[in-house]
Amino acid sequence: MTTTQASLAPPVCMDGEVLANRQIAPVTWIMHVHAPEAAPRMRAGQFVNLLTDPGIVPLLRRPMSIHKVIEHGGTATGFCVLYDVIGPGTRNLRAMVKGDKISFIGPLGNTLSVPETARRAILIAGGVGVGPIKFVAEELQRRGMRDITICYGSRDFDHSAPVKEVAPDGCRVLVCTDDGSVGRKGFVTDIVAELIAGGRLTPGDYVFTCGPVPMFKAVRDLLGQHGIEAEAATEEYMGCGFGVCFGCPLRQRQPDGSVVYKLCCVDGCLFPLHTLVFEGDEDGDLDVGGTEA
Repeated sequence: MTTTQASLAPPVCMDGEVLANRQIAPVTWIMHVHAPEAAPRMRAGQFVNLLTDPGIVPLLRRPMSIHKVIEHGGTATGFCVLYDVIGPGTRNLRAMVKGDKISFIGPLGNTLSVPETARRAILIAGGVGVGPIKFVAEELQRRGMRDITICYGSRDFDHSAPVKEVAPDGCRVLVCTDDGSVGRKGFVTDIVAELIAGGRLTPGDYVFTCGPVPMFKAVRDLLGQHGIEAEAATEEYMGCGFGVCFGCPLRQRQPDGSVVYKLCCVDGCLFPLHTLVFEGDEDGDLDVGGTEA
């Protein structure tokens, strides 16, 4: 089952109201935004572009995966974003308090393509790539999927969000950190390899992944050895979010073997992981004009 861009509700540009902005780990925060006009439009895997300061520093908006949709009485009334405090944009976000207004554009991007036959899901997150995982897991549960495993790897304790914040009830969560300060020591691909070896991840399962490029490459190469496909929520920098600035190109291999440029924001940000071409890959022929959806 595939959801195209054309079938999704168009984005809106509006002001939301900050309901809460709370720290959940030393460098990680979750912001709750009241936006009843936009929230019902939001789908798992999509993102919003936040204006973190009304001035000119930083000039561009910050793209953030939708972490969760807030509901009251069964009606979507707002959304949450999960973010690490890294630079001036996210420092501005951290300073916002209840009642502040925040301008956003959204929802942006495409949404999940879950095979009708999939009965099990593996969600793989690296670092702040855990942002969309909760919304994705909740959507899969809404569709009736009960066997969901979340594999979550981060750098260390400071960068590791609590399990209760990143996974809904009913999911199996396997956590690791590079230094072993939370969960087991190692990389998230170590956990994925063990799931494959134990028959807990096989071709036909739905796999969703979000994280940095080195993790994408490692996950892609590991899954490829076993004929397992995945859907990747890519994290190229998106200045506008709707295809005007051309600041988020990535490369995608086509069925004929050629490689074309795609825009993360309007052609994604979800792509079949095995089709993505990263730095250091064998590029093949590159059609530099290939930016059409």
